Amino acid sequence: MPNPNDTLHWYQENAEAFIERTETVDMSELYRKFLTYVPSGGNILDLGCGAGSASLYFAQQGNCVLAVDGCPELCDYTHKRVGCSVRCLRFEELDYEDAFDGVWACASILHTRKAELPQVLRLIRRALKTGGIFYASFKYGETERDRNGRVFSDFTETSLRSLLEETGGFHEVDLWITGDARLDRADERWINVLCRAK
Repeated sequence: MPNPNDTLHWYQENAEAFIERTETVDMSELYRKFLTYVPSGGNILDLGCGAGSASLYFAQQGNCVLAVDGCPELCDYTHKRVGCSVRCLRFEELDYEDAFDGVWACASILHTRKAELPQVLRLIRRALKTGGIFYASFKYGETERDRNGRVFSDFTETSLRSLLEETGGFHEVDLWITGDARLDRADERWINVLCRAK
């Protein structure tokens, strides 16, 4: 079984190509949906910020954004692109408590192995204020797989709800399926969830 840091190594080795491939993908519909649950000028954690696109959008809407990623190259790029606060942290190192009105984890915590996801979700719940909103997305399916150097944990409606129930601390607001926003991958399906912190 590959080392859990292999995924992080992949992003470090492929940061430039990843940025080029993802920074212009239009996710504005999802951003707007998420922000309807965040108070104006709220504190948002962009967890797994990647190329910083979500951080940029949220900051432009007047929110206070902290971008977090385990890849130093992506952290540096996001800081230069957005100008927001950035920390280089792995998900399991998240050390905030009652700090955020919203946590955005788009296509990021899907790189966590299924056995470790409940603990990561508990850290996210701790970082959120009570009543805060949490968004996450995963590729649709049932497997945990290693694909070209990265770990992917896939979920369906049933398995994602089971994960949230096992974790505790969240109330489901919405759960829905979308296609991939990248035109060359439009046939890929994603499962999205919005939850309130209890």
